[in-house]
Amino acid sequence: MSGLRFTARLFRMTLPAVLLATFGFGLGSALAALAAVMTSRFFAALPGGTQEPVQYAIAFLLASVAAQLSDFIWQAGLTLMDRILTTLLRINMLRGIYRRPGALPLPVTPGEAITRFRDDVLESCFYIHRFPLSLVDVATAAGIFAYLFTVQPLLAALGAAAIAGVFLAMRKLQENIVLYRDQVMERTEAVTGYLGEILSAVPVLQVAGAVPDALRRFRDLNQDREVVSLKERLQWGLLFALSENGFYVALGLVILAAAPLLARGQFSPAQFALFQMLLQQVGWRMWGVSESVAQLRAVGVYQARMAELAGGDQELVAGARLDFREEIPPEPAPARRPEDALEVLTVAGLTYRHPETGRGIADVSFTLPRGSFTVITGRIGSGKTTLVRTLLGLLPAEAGEVRWNGQVVTDPMAFFTPPRIAYTPQVPRIFSGSLRANILLGLAESDVDMEEAVAAAVLEPDVAQFPCGLETEVGSRGVKLSGGQVQRTAAARMFARQPELLVLDDISSALDSETEAELWRRLFAREGATVLCVSNRRAALERADQILLLDEGRLVAAGPLPELLRTSPAMRELWTAIAPDEKAGIAR
Repeated sequence: MSGLRFTARLFRMTLPAVLLATFGFGLGSALAALAAVMTSRFFAALPGGTQEPVQYAIAFLLASVAAQLSDFIWQAGLTLMDRILTTLLRINMLRGIYRRPGALPLPVTPGEAITRFRDDVLESCFYIHRFPLSLVDVATAAGIFAYLFTVQPLLAALGAAAIAGVFLAMRKLQENIVLYRDQVMERTEAVTGYLGEILSAVPVLQVAGAVPDALRRFRDLNQDREVVSLKERLQWGLLFALSENGFYVALGLVILAAAPLLARGQFSPAQFALFQMLLQQVGWRMWGVSESVAQLRAVGVYQARMAELAGGDQELVAGARLDFREEIPPEPAPARRPEDALEVLTVAGLTYRHPETGRGIADVSFTLPRGSFTVITGRIGSGKTTLVRTLLGLLPAEAGEVRWNGQVVTDPMAFFTPPRIAYTPQVPRIFSGSLRANILLGLAESDVDMEEAVAAAVLEPDVAQFPCGLETEVGSRGVKLSGGQVQRTAAARMFARQPELLVLDDISSALDSETEAELWRRLFAREGATVLCVSNRRAALERADQILLLDEGRLVAAGPLPELLRTSPAMRELWTAIAPDEKAGIAR
């Protein structure tokens, strides 16, 4: 989608605001031109000794004041456009991100994505809402020159030619600015992306003694960006100098050409004042027009970058209901319908291969009856997490199907949400805020049995020790919590949603043996709970109704532990490899 088509599409979506801005700016432009005409009439009427000069002076004052007041109209229109467009573009980019299978990486680094949400949106909207004003500028300039040609064709033609020359020179400078702006944006993304990497890897860099090398690379990236930024600023300086002085040079040429006509009486001082004021108006209007035309390409670049996050051109400009209320109420607990109750989950032929490595899962089939406890196990890299993510739609399945109570699940990522399923991933995500907010994660507290969720996750001893209990601030990404506390906070979040199916990916990897044993005991004690768990822990394997043993992405054995130990060499090898201190599991 080109910058022009993108702009036109957004204009249609904000048509009332566009019309308001266009009307207000057009009214102000007409009144400013009228004030110039009244000035000319004032000078022309001075020798007459009548009341006409006073009348023209009053008309000039009224037109000037009204032109200033009209600014409120078009500024209101632009403010409304800016609010709608920035919100709409960011919402559509967020929708695009959350439409992606959740386990797939973003097409850019988080730092680059933030740059697009912030800078690309602001820059594109700034230039987009200049376009309706530029259309008014073109119409006003055409009207002014048409009028001036009726007054003095030769001077009008000379003024038009001089302003056109300055306009073309400004266009060239602005094209250079757009070129350098693209390069600055690319280098800014590189700097912010690398900064995010080194800030999230401080311990790794310290242990490896690589801090100086990381800082040298960061300095090099910044210097590269600085060089391009200086080139851009130089072009801006030349442009401002040309805009400030170029039109005055053009006006000076008109003055020089008008001198002989003034001497011969073919051009009056009143007409001279008219030309001077109107040509000055045309000059600064051409500045805005040249900028808007030059920035069409930049808008196209911004649009392409934003569309990459939104999932496509049409998705970026899709309509949305915008709610500008200051506070967003908590979400009610998801309504539980009779068909949401799990009776049996059937997986048949599920396949997914990671495009980078070709590894993944292939032709995996199994069944989860209600109330069962199923453990997915296997060596590292056997595809356990990939299987769970593909089942939940977090990775796009290449083949196979999933059925919930016999009904095919066509969109797993949208379907497998509370109250049907709650999921605790291998690396849980904790957000800055209180412990309570992390457990609720948007739910209304009145819909949650907080005490029960905290107890199920074996988190109550920790809450009792925290200085502010559930109101304790956990810091960015839960930095104030231990690894085990992070896992159990995520588990409490899952239990708070009271799903039909609990999906856990290595939930106890960071727990001490005593806490792990208590977590499994409480999980097994949940009446009617259906659990799908990724684990190599004996406590889970001993309790499992069925074990799904994966090897290089394929399901090589399935059944209860005694049967697999008797029939599967791979299961016996895995069981033997479990550390001795993990053998004190939960009695069946």
